[in-house]
Amino acid sequence: MLLAALLLFFLTGCGDEAGPSPPDYGSGAGQSVEPRAEAAVVADPRVIVTSDDASLLENCRPRPVAEVVFRFVDAFNRGDRLLLSQIFFVSEGPSPPDFSPAGYYPWSWYSSSEVGTDGKFGRNFTTSDQEKLLRYFAKRHERGERLRLLKVSLTQQGLLDEENNVGFLFVLTRKASDFGPKLGGPARIAYGKGALNCRNGRIFTWNMNMKIGEKRTAREAAAWLCEDPPGWRPGEGVVACT
Repeated sequence: MLLAALLLFFLTGCGDEAGPSPPDYGSGAGQSVEPRAEAAVVADPRVIVTSDDASLLENCRPRPVAEVVFRFVDAFNRGDRLLLSQIFFVSEGPSPPDFSPAGYYPWSWYSSSEVGTDGKFGRNFTTSDQEKLLRYFAKRHERGERLRLLKVSLTQQGLLDEENNVGFLFVLTRKASDFGPKLGGPARIAYGKGALNCRNGRIFTWNMNMKIGEKRTAREAAAWLCEDPPGWRPGEGVVACT
């Protein structure tokens, strides 16, 4: 099944236990609603598009998708709980209609994992609860965690059989006071994949990993996603591509 394949693509394993049912924060990934005014996306000159696809829905093209991801990273760095709750949506349910209770998996979650030198996943945080996620964001902000987005590349439109859902890959740097000396290497590289709803401008899946003993520089780690613009240096604008 398409949905089963999608979940295998995104899911890296279980983490924290699920919390109580989250409050209603507005629309989910598959609901067609107008975006909130506070979460409106405007053109951002810090996004540099190196390849595009005019056949994609307007808000599912590289620039608007990268702008949503950038705004999430910026809100995370500032500890802006209100904006984070508007940009990021996670929920244990309802699941897509063709899921049976016996085969239920969350379709929306946030996950952050460490990857050992043997390639196995170590310490992990995973949740499908909105309030638990916002508490986690606040805790990470208090620990001094800051993100710097480097590149965003689109993967597939129409996830979960909803034309306004699009997947993306990303590379960023991630620094915090409680990271071990080898986590992410000298450049503190993190990478992963996510999904968002282009119409309401909300991320509903985020799967981020950091390798222990990472050797690549920021440029090397991001090279596989999008072509480097002329004269570009990591951190000088977010590069976006299809």
